[in-house]
Amino acid sequence: MRSGLLALSTALVALAIAPAATALNPERDIVPAPDDIVITGQCAFPVLGHIEGGEINTTFFDRSRNPVKQIAVFPGQTLTLTNMVTDESITVTAAGSSQVRAESGGSVKISITGHGPLPNEIVGEPGLWYLNGGHVVVVLDAEGNLTSIVVRGNVVNLCDRLSP
Repeated sequence: MRSGLLALSTALVALAIAPAATALNPERDIVPAPDDIVITGQCAFPVLGHIEGGEINTTFFDRSRNPVKQIAVFPGQTLTLTNMVTDESITVTAAGSSQVRAESGGSVKISITGHGPLPNEIVGEPGLWYLNGGHVVVVLDAEGNLTSIVVRGNVVNLCDRLSP
């Protein structure tokens, strides 16, 4: 599942500077879907989140064995959100992809394409934000601070679709 940008940025900065555990060949990890979670503080009601399908992460390394790029794909993944007050639910596709690339000077560029949930930091306000087709580019400096966000496409707040 695509996590919050803050958690993601910490992981990405670590990705950019951590030593690789393997040789020059890319490393491929299959990550199963996470357990269901209850989401509070984003909509006016609690929401149960359920993901079907895992993700595949492929990490690439330079000749010095430093990670330089990671591609994540979410083939056939779906996200079901349920309003825990009304039991109203919606299911959306989360079958997009993301790419994380270490840039010169230690910055990190994150590119999200397709369909799937977005961290609140991208939109700048609470909600259950969803990229319903499009492209998002996020750049973090060497310390993990957000330096730019570009959003192209259709971003919707799924709280509105779950509201009574």
